[in-house]
Amino acid sequence: MLARLLHRAATSRLHNHFANSGATVGLIAARYSGLPWSLTLHGISETDYPAGPLLAEKLEQASFVACASYFMRSPGNAYRRSVALGQDGHCKMRHRPCGTAESTKAHWGAPKIICVGRLSPEKGHFGLLEALAEIASHGAEFELIIVGDGPTEPSIKHRASQLGLLERIRFAGALPEFETLAEISAADVLVLPSLMEGLPVVLIEAMALHRPVLASQVAGIPELIDGSGAGLLFTPSDWDDLARKLSAVIAARGEWQRMGDAGRIKVEEEFRVEVSAARMAHLFSGEILT
Repeated sequence: MLARLLHRAATSRLHNHFANSGATVGLIAARYSGLPWSLTLHGISETDYPAGPLLAEKLEQASFVACASYFMRSPGNAYRRSVALGQDGHCKMRHRPCGTAESTKAHWGAPKIICVGRLSPEKGHFGLLEALAEIASHGAEFELIIVGDGPTEPSIKHRASQLGLLERIRFAGALPEFETLAEISAADVLVLPSLMEGLPVVLIEAMALHRPVLASQVAGIPELIDGSGAGLLFTPSDWDDLARKLSAVIAARGEWQRMGDAGRIKVEEEFRVEVSAARMAHLFSGEILT
C-alpha cells in the first residue's frame, strides 16, 4: 500500500523519522519502489529489541542516516565499515539535531516544576517522587505538574500518595503540543529524570521558552545542557543527587532568568527548526556536510 501511495504521489525519496517498525515498512516499500531511502536515529530504543536486530540492515540500505545527537552516531559507526560508509566512500552517519519553532518568553509564576513524558518505567517518575519527598522533608515548597499518560500512571499516583505528595502534584494527562508548551511556559523549571533517552525535544522546547532545565546525564542530553548554563545534570538513577540538584535549582530563583536566557541562546544557535530543516535539506539534496 505504501509503495502504491509513493508511486501516485510521484515521490522522489522516502525518509523515516524513526528507526522503528515504521522504518521496516519504509525500507521494504522504498526497495520495492526503487526509491532512495533514509532514516533518523533518536534514542537507544531504536538499537534495542524489537527494532535493534534489523538496525544494521537499515543502516546499510540507507543513503544517509540523520543522528539527533552525537551519542546516536556511535551505534552506527560501531557496525562494519560497509554500514557506516555510503557508495561515495563518505560516512553516512550525519549529526542532525531536531529543532523547535520560535516561541515567546512567558512570565515567571509561582514555583512550579514540570515533567513531560510518557508514564512508563524508563522515564524515571518514581525516582523523581523519591527526590521530591526528600526535599519536601526539609521544608521545600513546590508544585509538580506531570504531563503525559501511560501504563505506570496508577502506580505513580499510589506512590505519590504513600509519600504524602499527592496534594502537591497535578496530573495533566496527555496534551496536544500547544497545550504542553503552554504548561511549560507556566512552569518555572522542567525536570527530566529519564533512565533512557536520545536527545529529548521537550528539553529543547523548554530552553526555547527560557525555562531552566534539570535532566539526567544520559545519551545525548549532555550535548544540550552541559556547559550551556541552561540547567543542571544529575547522575542517572541517583535520586539523592537529583534531590540535591532540585534543591539547588529551587534555591537559585534569582538565577532562573540567566539560565533561561542561556538556554534560549543555545537553542537559537544550534536547534532552531529553520537551521535543523536546512541541514536535513542538504542531506536530501546529496550535499556533503559534516
